[in-house]
Amino acid sequence: MGVGRTGLTAEQAVQLHQSGDVAGAASAYRKLLNTDPRNAQLLNLLGVACLQLGDTAEAVSLLTDAVRRQPSAPDFQDNLGSALRAAGNPAPAVEAHRKALRLRPDHAPYLFNLGNALAAMGAHRQAADAYGKSLAIRPGHIGAMFNLANSRRALGDMDEAAASYRDLLNTQPDHAQGWNNLGAVLASRGELAGAEDAYRRSLAARPRHAETLSNLGNVLVERGRLGEGLECHMAAVAAAPDSAEAHIFLGVALQELDKLDAAINAYRQGLRLDPGNIQGLTNLGAALELSGHLAEAEAVLSQALSLAPNSAEVWGNLGLCRLAQGDRWRARQALDRALEINPELARARVSRALLRLRDGDLAAGWDDYGWRFAAGDALPDRRFAIPQWQGAPLPRGRLLIWREQGLGDELMFASLYREAIERAGGPPGAVVIECDRRLLRLFTRSFPAASVRAQRLPSEHSDAPEQPDMDAHLPAGAAATILRPTLKPFTGAPYLLADKLCRAQARAWLDGLPPGLKVGLCWRSRLVTTRRQASYATALDWAPILAHPGIQAISLQYGAQPGEIVALETAASRPLHSMPALDLTDDLDGVAGLIAELDLVITAPTAVGEFAGAIGTPVWRIAGSADWSTLGTTIRPWFASMRLFSNAGGVVCGIGDAARLLQRNLHPHG
Repeated sequence: MGVGRTGLTAEQAVQLHQSGDVAGAASAYRKLLNTDPRNAQLLNLLGVACLQLGDTAEAVSLLTDAVRRQPSAPDFQDNLGSALRAAGNPAPAVEAHRKALRLRPDHAPYLFNLGNALAAMGAHRQAADAYGKSLAIRPGHIGAMFNLANSRRALGDMDEAAASYRDLLNTQPDHAQGWNNLGAVLASRGELAGAEDAYRRSLAARPRHAETLSNLGNVLVERGRLGEGLECHMAAVAAAPDSAEAHIFLGVALQELDKLDAAINAYRQGLRLDPGNIQGLTNLGAALELSGHLAEAEAVLSQALSLAPNSAEVWGNLGLCRLAQGDRWRARQALDRALEINPELARARVSRALLRLRDGDLAAGWDDYGWRFAAGDALPDRRFAIPQWQGAPLPRGRLLIWREQGLGDELMFASLYREAIERAGGPPGAVVIECDRRLLRLFTRSFPAASVRAQRLPSEHSDAPEQPDMDAHLPAGAAATILRPTLKPFTGAPYLLADKLCRAQARAWLDGLPPGLKVGLCWRSRLVTTRRQASYATALDWAPILAHPGIQAISLQYGAQPGEIVALETAASRPLHSMPALDLTDDLDGVAGLIAELDLVITAPTAVGEFAGAIGTPVWRIAGSADWSTLGTTIRPWFASMRLFSNAGGVVCGIGDAARLLQRNLHPHG
């Protein structure tokens, strides 16, 4: 019985409908209504068929007529509610479903449909109640279980949402969207290993699904597995080339890899598909700012702001753009506005922290700096079942101090370790310091009152909070909040003790070099991102220092390429000496011994400068501009032996200043 057949009875039309031939059934219902236009049941059946065929306007009209003719039929009311919701009118839909329930109380399908209408209104608490009642009558209904979990997620009840998704997945283990949504809940709670597992299970049930691929890619990027994350985002774009979000998320992964041109292209492609996409505009503005296209960046962010004037993220990125333009006052205005809208916007909090610290507002700056982990600016981001130490003595307790960020930051914050050990109190070894494995011997020697061990990270497959045999923990950077609320406590005194044998070996080698000041040189960090690029020059740019006839230059450049050393030596017509058999990357005890015996260290912003300052060797730090760690001064209060060379003309001008100072007076403090 196909479309267009005549002479069908109502029962035969219903059978046609039930067999899946909705269009044929609709045609039959219309012919039957031609002879019986007031038949409420036929109006209801045709209305349902129209709803299934996507003609919501006709469905609402037909079902309204059916309800008017037979208001006591609960199915008619319920079907009208479903049609109204599909037509974008959830409020009258709720009323229709409630009428159906008054006529037939506690009917599970009506409660489920009521929940759907309430959810469409955004009334998720009432929707969750309706879904719960529906499930009490009809346990195991997949739609109600899924929608209940979605409403709990929308309410922000993440624990309840996760439990509901797990109930659903225990009932239907291959529910792909359920796994996807569970992954989103776990990711929002910082449970990245669990989120990754959930997304992978979703993809096992529904391969090549663009949304899930993007979600998995985001988690992998957040976990630092940038290559894998990029592969997922590229697969998402391949699976859904017309998805603006897929292109925009691809841009995020590329930006994290510091591939700014490719990221900008990805954002632009996403915006071609969806010109008003706020996330795309915001990200494009941020990438343009990073790549130095400041005027275009501000124009893009201003466009985003015109579309979303209350977007905290847009205001935050605009603040960074203004800061890059040198407009600190307007940058601070934009960051403050971002945080008025969303006080928990971590990236803006950290950006404001660096402004405040650079201005010398230490108490407020350290408070904002506490958001560095949430912003993704500090790694590893560890979670503990024990409280964070707030500075009170622990006479019978044990304190874990753990490293964060890079080697330079670890060395800088280690300047506070002795005071932290004294403040915590307790017997020797009650404070445990976790450090980069390469610093183990150096820190053990320098902090004898503590127990020092190499960093111990939890398994990447676990999201469970760490439960060390300690009473409190302290991220290294948080020590400043407790011990340096003002500039007054800073002394800059050296705090690291180089090994005597390493010093003796370095001394013997240095004494064998030609006469002259023994000056260590380091011109770049191992990590030179686009944002940090302005603080570094090429090896060749350091030739004016190496060329000075009164010094013997010693290489402290870890990871140096042979070609850059040859180019530097050729330009300066002087040798750059390297201590034989010393691994500048891994043998940090040997590096410390060498630095301790040098007359002077001249370095770009690298861990080498922190080493020299921590040991007490005179050190000149050359950077394009002052950074936040100057704390509102013209020095770096952490290190008394450090002198700064910051020049508005950039790092090359700073190198020239240092070379001229050497020329005037060979003494490092001249």
